[in-house]
Amino acid sequence: MVNRSLALSLAAGALLPVCAHAQRATPAPIEQTQLSELNVWTVGALSRADGALGDDIWRNSDPAFLALAFSRLPAVYESPAMQTLARRALLTAAQPPRGDATDAARRRFEALGKMGAADELSIMAAGAGPSASDAAIAQYAAQAELARGRRAEACARGRNASTGDQVPAFLLRLRAYCAAVTGDRAAADLALELARTQNAADAWYTGAVAAAGGAPAARPPAARYDNSLATQLSIAGQLRPGPNPLANASTLALVALARAENAPQPQRAQAAALAFRRGVLSAAETRTILAATPAEITSALPPIVPALRQASAAPGSMEAATAIAAVLRQATAYADFAAAARFFKDDIARLQAAPDAASAVAFARAAVAAGDAQLGQRLIASARQNGGDEAALAPLDAALAALSGARLDISTVQRRIDQAPRAQARAAARDVAILSALGAPVDGSVQTFLLANPPQGGARADSGAMLALASAAERGATGEGALLAVVAAGDGGPARLDAESVTEIIRALRALRLDDDARRVAVEAILAGVAG
Repeated sequence: MVNRSLALSLAAGALLPVCAHAQRATPAPIEQTQLSELNVWTVGALSRADGALGDDIWRNSDPAFLALAFSRLPAVYESPAMQTLARRALLTAAQPPRGDATDAARRRFEALGKMGAADELSIMAAGAGPSASDAAIAQYAAQAELARGRRAEACARGRNASTGDQVPAFLLRLRAYCAAVTGDRAAADLALELARTQNAADAWYTGAVAAAGGAPAARPPAARYDNSLATQLSIAGQLRPGPNPLANASTLALVALARAENAPQPQRAQAAALAFRRGVLSAAETRTILAATPAEITSALPPIVPALRQASAAPGSMEAATAIAAVLRQATAYADFAAAARFFKDDIARLQAAPDAASAVAFARAAVAAGDAQLGQRLIASARQNGGDEAALAPLDAALAALSGARLDISTVQRRIDQAPRAQARAAARDVAILSALGAPVDGSVQTFLLANPPQGGARADSGAMLALASAAERGATGEGALLAVVAAGDGGPARLDAESVTEIIRALRALRLDDDARRVAVEAILAGVAG
């Protein structure tokens, strides 16, 4: 018997909260399961209580195909629902697929690195056994430790990597950084010289390492935040940010910058807001970071900062309500709206009133987007009492029905049809199709409505991924199916898809017994249909 969460105790130091959607810290070890040993596949960073899948999720999958599926996962998730699904697959401890799964394991770690899951990556590497010294996995683990501000652990990952004669450029630069910040300039220069002999010289890293070692050039380079190593070098060398410094920042780099108390402002605040939006910082940690922004910093701040200051100064007040409503109105993309909804959910729950009827509807939509069915029900009722637009509230009723997980009946579907103005019939048809995919019954009158009002448009999901998803569902390949659903939806997630694609994904997830994920996809697709 091996504890699937044993890796939690192996990770160096206490972890900060990591799941932006669940708003919880990584749980303590609580489960036992029949995993023979802790290795690169049987290690996990998610408990069953927090959404881990079964220990046989890779049983019916080919490892070479899994490697491809892992590599196709997004670097930036515009869809909270799809990120949650990807996290469940990536962070579950399970038996490895049959066959040579070495490349697939590397791709799994790479996907977590692209996602920016620094704390989880640290846990996974700590329990990966001998695979932790694999050059690829060691690089991702080192970048994660740099994002967590744990220089010693990052340097150890680099030293322990099995590289052979050709050392990857990242590891040479990491060695130079580790040596420079500890005052060993000779070792830093040696690492940079080795990089040069391997045609991996980089003028920026040479200048940044010199600055980090206390010997900056007369004109040191501008700060760079494209990865967590460059970020830590920039901070150690006190390099000044140039124009648009976060334009090419990886999510791990954003985490590194956000968690560095000595990082420049307002870049630190911008990084924290972006990392939160990308789902790798919790609301609690993000609020702490943003609250530490000096009061004299008033320009180039994320929109949530002024609203947070107002909500903190006068909780529940009309001023706070006005400020939060303004942030929600500015969020034209669903990912921005969903992030603001998660961030201000508790503030919205404390509000005594809304500044106007439109804001009341926005608060209700935010509660549903944040996954709080009880608050959503209360605020939808309140918005109706305050004269909220029925055409705007009708999709919220449908999304709330999908979110609640209760058995859907024909009245839910019929109500969505009856509440829709004629000009919005096709939007209503899309929602009805989504509810039907979740299991809502469809009678003759509903079929007539759908035939007369083809659901409003959107992009078709990736056809190859959809075919592979159907195959995975037939074989009961749960982990593979979860990955393929994410790949099929693409970077934009269900918000960008046509009704047929969304419903096919929902049905596939239900066939794989991923019912909670199917509901999350449905809620997101319905709410995104009323974005703006």
